[in-house]
Amino acid sequence: MTRTELRKKALNAIYAILIQQKAGIDYDPIKVLLGEFDCVETDEIELFSREVFVSALQNQDEIIAAIQPFLRKWQFDRLNTAAQAILLEAVAEVKYCELSDKAVVINCAVNFAKEYLDSKDYKYINAVLDKVL
Repeated sequence: MTRTELRKKALNAIYAILIQQKAGIDYDPIKVLLGEFDCVETDEIELFSREVFVSALQNQDEIIAAIQPFLRKWQFDRLNTAAQAILLEAVAEVKYCELSDKAVVINCAVNFAKEYLDSKDYKYINAVLDKVL
């Protein structure tokens, strides 16, 4: 798998976790990640995706606190869940995992925003990530 595909799978798993958190549903993060990758063992998942996923969840509150000042009259919890997942994944990858260059991650996040969000929301994602990262 390419890095973009690995990011997308980690992003989808983060999104699934956010949905379950909002619904108050008990979840097992490992099962969510395994389900996204259609695997039985975590060793089958590339380390890159595991690190980003785990870092996003472990540092979720810190990441949200870092993002919040740049949301201009918005609250993180009012953002579209897909936008939340994109922001969490990108910040975790750059600030906590230090796996990729800021420009690369922002470009991927913008592409995901174009795919998953309303037409002009990618500009918002780009601006917020540029400031946070």
